[in-house]
Amino acid sequence: MEQSMKSGSYLYLQLYRDTKNTFRIVLFLLLLNDAFAAETDKVKVVSVKEGENVALRTGETEIQRGDKILWMYGDERTLLAEIHMRNKIFETYNTDDGRFSDSLELDKYTGSLVIRNTKSTHSGVYHLKIIKKDATVYKRFQVNINGGGGELTF
Repeated sequence: MEQSMKSGSYLYLQLYRDTKNTFRIVLFLLLLNDAFAAETDKVKVVSVKEGENVALRTGETEIQRGDKILWMYGDERTLLAEIHMRNKIFETYNTDDGRFSDSLELDKYTGSLVIRNTKSTHSGVYHLKIIKKDATVYKRFQVNINGGGGELTF
């Protein structure tokens, strides 16, 4: 068995001999950040002017049937939005203090979160959790709202 390690990922290459005396190669790539659902220290910083719209992208091209997507806000990780395709859940929520009233929108194809007409109270850390059949992906966005007008996408 051959093993190699490169930048936090393990690559196992195993050669097996089957009954017909041919070799079968099994390649297994284990990315520690995804496989163990470890949250990384990476935070995407997004700065926009007050009143602009901002889209926080999941990085997905299309949500799959079994996927579950959760958008949360702040250290308390208050649930802002969720998509669970299998259960036909596609919802946005407000916080107890009402700061997101009618400002949130979900992209029904990618699960990206759009914040419309941003206000200074929308500044903070947004947590994204994508639960897939074979992995859980975590992302964080630091949104900073400054002075005034348009639409930005990240």
